[in-house]
Amino acid sequence: MTSVDVDEIADRLYALAPEDFTKARDEEAKQADSAYLRKAITALRKPTAAAHAVNRLVRDRADDIDALLTLGEQLRAAMGTDAADVRRLIDERRKLIAKLVDRDLSAAVREEVTATLEAATADPDMSASVRAGRLVKPLQYVGFGSAMPTAKRDAAPAEPSPDLTAARDRVLELSGIADDAQRRYEVAVKAATEARQILEAAEAERAEAHKEAKAAHAEAEKARRDLGRLERS
Repeated sequence: MTSVDVDEIADRLYALAPEDFTKARDEEAKQADSAYLRKAITALRKPTAAAHAVNRLVRDRADDIDALLTLGEQLRAAMGTDAADVRRLIDERRKLIAKLVDRDLSAAVREEVTATLEAATADPDMSASVRAGRLVKPLQYVGFGSAMPTAKRDAAPAEPSPDLTAARDRVLELSGIADDAQRRYEVAVKAATEARQILEAAEAERAEAHKEAKAAHAEAEKARRDLGRLERS
């Protein structure tokens, strides 16, 4: 198999819901015909809820995502040159992102999806990452955001330091881990709630059965006494 196969497998996996990802990934790895491919598949990480939501948008609303990324190109080009144009483009970006973000998501996930889509309009590399549809964790851009351009630029913007970049990556990584832990917690809470409900139903059934059994025993005893009287008469 070639690297193209890895890409195809990744595309399939990142189209899945996060809760189905790990099992499907492990199954793909088992079927790999080389150690290299198996290692490459196993290295694929489960996406967070926000990353999965963005990956779905790329697949389900590709035209809207393309429009957003094109708007991002226009916005980057306008920065520092035309304040009115930047204001217009930022307003268009806000409206388009509002239409893209699923309101049924939790508030925290909506914020991460919004930040990721904004990042995709701000940075070409982040734009490419979003368009690939294989995000593992949400993105955040610390840059122009919604800032307005100045009349002129005295110097080129400073590049993020390696330490700052590493710190941002670490924050995103920990956010992904936290999301995974939160999902496991929510699943455990749901399972515990269901278990309690089953236990309560079983206890109620036991109590009802005990009550019916006691009544049946009393009725049977009465019937035996009545039978004894009839036999002696």
